[in-house]
Amino acid sequence: MKPWKDLFRTHILERGLNYYEEGCVTLLEQTSTGYTAVVEGTDDYDVEIEIRADRVYDMTCTCPYAAEGNYCKHMAAVLYEIEEGEPDTKMPENYFQKVQDQKKELQEIIAGIPIDELQEIVFLQTGSDEFLYNRIMTKYAPITPRHIIRLKQQVNDIGYHYSDRGGFVDYYHATDYTDALNTLLDENVPLLLEKNYRMEAFELVNCVFYEIGNRDMDDSDGGTSFVADNCYEYWQTILQECNDEEKEKMFQWFQHHQENYVIDYLEDYISDFLLNEFHDEEMLRKKLHMLDEKIAKFQKENYSGDSYSAYYGMVNNIIARIRLMEELNYSKQEIRDYRQKYRDFSEIRKMEIQEYLSGRKYEEAIAVLKESKKLDDNQAGLVAEYSQQLIQIYEKRNMQKEYAQELQYQVFECMQRNLEYIVKLKKLCSETEWEAQREKFLQGKTSSWIRYEFLVEEQLFERLLREIQKNNSIYALDQYEKVLKKHLPNEVRDMYVQYVKNGAVRTADRKAYKHLMSYLKKITKYPDGKKMTQDIAESWKRDYKRRPAMMEELRKAGF
Repeated sequence: MKPWKDLFRTHILERGLNYYEEGCVTLLEQTSTGYTAVVEGTDDYDVEIEIRADRVYDMTCTCPYAAEGNYCKHMAAVLYEIEEGEPDTKMPENYFQKVQDQKKELQEIIAGIPIDELQEIVFLQTGSDEFLYNRIMTKYAPITPRHIIRLKQQVNDIGYHYSDRGGFVDYYHATDYTDALNTLLDENVPLLLEKNYRMEAFELVNCVFYEIGNRDMDDSDGGTSFVADNCYEYWQTILQECNDEEKEKMFQWFQHHQENYVIDYLEDYISDFLLNEFHDEEMLRKKLHMLDEKIAKFQKENYSGDSYSAYYGMVNNIIARIRLMEELNYSKQEIRDYRQKYRDFSEIRKMEIQEYLSGRKYEEAIAVLKESKKLDDNQAGLVAEYSQQLIQIYEKRNMQKEYAQELQYQVFECMQRNLEYIVKLKKLCSETEWEAQREKFLQGKTSSWIRYEFLVEEQLFERLLREIQKNNSIYALDQYEKVLKKHLPNEVRDMYVQYVKNGAVRTADRKAYKHLMSYLKKITKYPDGKKMTQDIAESWKRDYKRRPAMMEELRKAGF
């Protein structure tokens, strides 16, 4: 295959190479026009590569970036995979040995360079490579305040280098930006710790955290969290090596930077570290006092207002306070007394319920669950959760009457997300009773999320198809095609036929034409499907002959 790499931006090409090297390209198949493959990642994406005259002619991918008309990293990964399999580009069997030989040769050459010449080379290189300069100074020079300032300036330079005039790091530079920050940390923090400059290392990590926490950037790939996670791990490493005085300094820093230091969602890194680390008794008591102050502030500012973050800030602080009491060995009664003050919060009652269940105090747990259903009756999800817990207790305790009543409540009053509870209810019913209950469920509001699944379970296939037709959902038809095709093949076929006919009227781009062709091929597998698709294809050739892309896709699909 002729050169194709110039089709991609450099950073896209690099990401594609990473995907290929990590083995993300699967289901690679050669077609009459090129190749198809699936690239695995956070999501799986379908890629098609069309080859003409040994050149890349056209490429499609189902990822959002490609949908905007761009050549994406998934396409690049597939092309690397294709290229790897070609005889003229395939990696030789002795490739890795050659690489090792080259490294050995380089080592031998460097070893033979006179020391003064080698030093001159390094000196000249450090003049243009700030990373190398700082790495050498960190490892071999005394650590001075001036050097730490230089390292912190390098952090600022990274932000300046990868951002535009407005300080924004766009998608195309985001990965390079976050990689540079992580490289700076990884090349300098371990060296600083090795030389026992713990507070200096801490200062550098904080500088990087501040940079990533205040930089406006396109974080579609999650690079911000990647850097923040690295900072968090270095904080842990530094803390483990600190003496008592240094631990106190770190504690004070986290305590004083919980708010308005970085973007709001990164503040959780600071508060989480403060609460999850620092286990000396004195510091635990300081954290207890700190939480008391926060809770009092929330109460004063009316935490029950409209602010979602204020409400959960209050709740999380109460829970953290309880955990600290447990760590400080407060008595169970002291913890219960404290918890009692905040029973208005469902999260606190959940802790109470869990304590009762762990102690096998089922009557007490039932009482709190029933109480919670009433107190939280405006929160459907919570009420459903309480009901499910009651069902589990009643079933375990063989409380048949209560079990049946709660199942009725769960099925007909709570939104159902799977078939678990409706199946349990069916087992309690006679055939006649079940027919009535089934219809009640289908007519009610709680079945909407599992309606199709339930109709399949009950083998009501005609009704399922009618509902799909009513909703005009081709997605649902695809989802249940296998079972419907077995029982109602002609009806399913006709719905697909209508779908492609309607689609042809509206469709005007190549991607959509390929989509329609896939459904034409699907129809051929139904009774009389081949003749029907041929008739459709002929009508399109007649009615849409001025759509060259459509005609080409018809030809490629074999119509």
